Amino acid sequence: MNKQQSVPRKKIGKPASDDPVLQALGGQLAERRRELGLLQQDVANKAGVSRSTLHTLEHGGSGVRWEKVIAVADVLGLRLELAEG
Repeated sequence: MNKQQSVPRKKIGKPASDDPVLQALGGQLAERRRELGLLQQDVANKAGVSRSTLHTLEHGGSGVRWEKVIAVADVLGLRLELAEG
């Protein structure tokens, strides 16, 4: 039996909130994960979060603790910064 390796899908889901800042953050994290060829479960395991939490984050959902956001960004080789708007 030949086992196929899973690859990230290019599917874009419905946003989990109406907040454009959270949607943009989640979109950037999802895009980076796909660029790296990683599955949600892979990133979640390395970041110490659930796949459900990562899914919520990638879809712009609220209620995710900042520590988890930072852990996911770190796994993806990203750094969060604040900028004047």
